[in-house]
Amino acid sequence: MAEERYYKHDGFERFTHWTHTLDTVILVLSGMQIHYPGFSVFGAMQNARFLHLVSAYIFVAIGVYHTYIFFALGKHRIAMPGLFDFSEVGPVLKYYLHLSREKPIVEKYNVLQKYGYFLLFAVSVLQTVLGFALYPFFLPGVFSFVFAIFGDAVQIRIWHTTIMWLFISFTALHVYLVVTEDRRMVKAMIDGYYYRKATEGKAQG
Repeated sequence: MAEERYYKHDGFERFTHWTHTLDTVILVLSGMQIHYPGFSVFGAMQNARFLHLVSAYIFVAIGVYHTYIFFALGKHRIAMPGLFDFSEVGPVLKYYLHLSREKPIVEKYNVLQKYGYFLLFAVSVLQTVLGFALYPFFLPGVFSFVFAIFGDAVQIRIWHTTIMWLFISFTALHVYLVVTEDRRMVKAMIDGYYYRKATEGKAQG
């Protein structure tokens, strides 16, 4: 069936996606050097700590900017998961588990992407709070509630490191799905344009 080229990812999405990707790579590598001193990527430990802190501030800035754009430009209307979207989970799961060749038609994101990205945002907020709680010079006392919930600094580090591995796992799955389903999605995140069946465009208006 004929395909049509359409504008899927605007400049805001592409900027935040790639900036966030680069920043997260630095966060993960510097965090691994801090947690596993033998894993030396940035030389001296103070270099890793400095880069980790700077990239954490950038991580927060990108998150705030992304959240503003998400609501200001009305992107939440098509990307925010709904309470009644569970009925769409079955067909999407069947497609990705190779139980069905029929790919569900969606406006932009399927229901698993919506829930996945929402969960990633929530976990990112938790990871940020845990990270700044481990930084005693940042707003002293403000994050004392984190210690009340998670216990001492050792427990917070364990959670912080565990969530880092969740980020790595999510990214690996994300890259796997992109390169195995349709590599044109990578190009779409560069120039913004992707392809869909002509009838899908008409169905969506």
